[in-house]
Amino acid sequence: MHIGIDARMYGPYHRGIGRYVQCLIEGLAKIDDGHRYTLFMGSNAAASFVPPSGKFKAVKADVPWYSLREHWVMPRLVKRSKVDIMHWPHINVPYFCPVPYAVTVHDLIVWHFPDTRATTLPNWQYRLKLAAYRQVLQRAVNKSKSIITVSNFTKRDIVRHLKIDPKRIAVTYLGAEKMVLGTERLPNSPAFTDYLNSTFNIKKPYLLYVGSAYPHKNLEKLLEAFKLLRVKFNRNWQLVLAGRKDYFYKKLEEGAGVAMSPELAAGVIFTGQVSERDLDGLYRGARFLVFPSLYEGFGLPPLEAMARGVPVVAAKTASIPEILSDAACYFNPEDIVNMAEIMDLVGGSRQVQDELTRKGYERVKNFSWEKTVKETSAIYELIHNPV
Repeated sequence: MHIGIDARMYGPYHRGIGRYVQCLIEGLAKIDDGHRYTLFMGSNAAASFVPPSGKFKAVKADVPWYSLREHWVMPRLVKRSKVDIMHWPHINVPYFCPVPYAVTVHDLIVWHFPDTRATTLPNWQYRLKLAAYRQVLQRAVNKSKSIITVSNFTKRDIVRHLKIDPKRIAVTYLGAEKMVLGTERLPNSPAFTDYLNSTFNIKKPYLLYVGSAYPHKNLEKLLEAFKLLRVKFNRNWQLVLAGRKDYFYKKLEEGAGVAMSPELAAGVIFTGQVSERDLDGLYRGARFLVFPSLYEGFGLPPLEAMARGVPVVAAKTASIPEILSDAACYFNPEDIVNMAEIMDLVGGSRQVQDELTRKGYERVKNFSWEKTVKETSAIYELIHNPV
């Protein structure tokens, strides 16, 4: 079978979806499935892409996602490549796809937070884009041979909002990525700790957040809770926010400078885009990971932290309790006092940290990219040879 994969969002630059695409492709390279794969990638990615095995070929696809062009250019590229089926790892499926396909729906964020704060577009233009997005998504799932999603929470969301038969939806959990240093209980070396501290101006024990700064990530309230930690609970800690500095991060950083005293603001570190090696080290050096998001279809950073023996403090919302189970300590993400109290509890107790670390190691065993790849490959087979 000849399988096409839309890999325009390949790599960590594209955050969670980029990691999903990359880990899926790397995993498919390791299995002996007898298939060929064509990856549709942007020119820069295609030029630097080193196929993990001989069964992969990269095709240049300089087509912006969420654009009108992808609705006529991508079908031509797919047809020209003579693939038997396609996998669209995100919902930006062209209006007419010339072959049977699977689509991965990671979340329905636009149903829950159709907020103009989440865009730089004028209000009228954003509303128009939102309507088009929903129409594309609805058609993508309606016409697909299989819908892949990443949690039972999102599956229920799809059934509810898109009126899809649950039998058409397959849940394939994501994996906890080993990244650079592996998942062993391996602390940073003193030299690497010194490097991280000097690179990111880390001078004290720190709490870590990893991800984007979109409004639903709830980072404004995290900053307020951190301020309480410093002022009310007298915790002399820093807060490290690791994520590419886009419009939303810049806006958050500006707000922190206004809302906090210079001393408190200096305790908040915005790293910008970091290498996988540095991110791995930041995970391992953290007192705990804090994940205050109001909505997640899955949420990779907490599992990545658990795989490294780092305690997790998280919002009790959406799919997060399903994925993390009892291996995290939860707070109400709308309540900054409760958030600060839970962070104070975990950060101040070695016993609690050790318990969360132990449970995290056990929980993360349920998630592997090998399992994700195996289940996804079975879906490809079913599309090509339906029962």
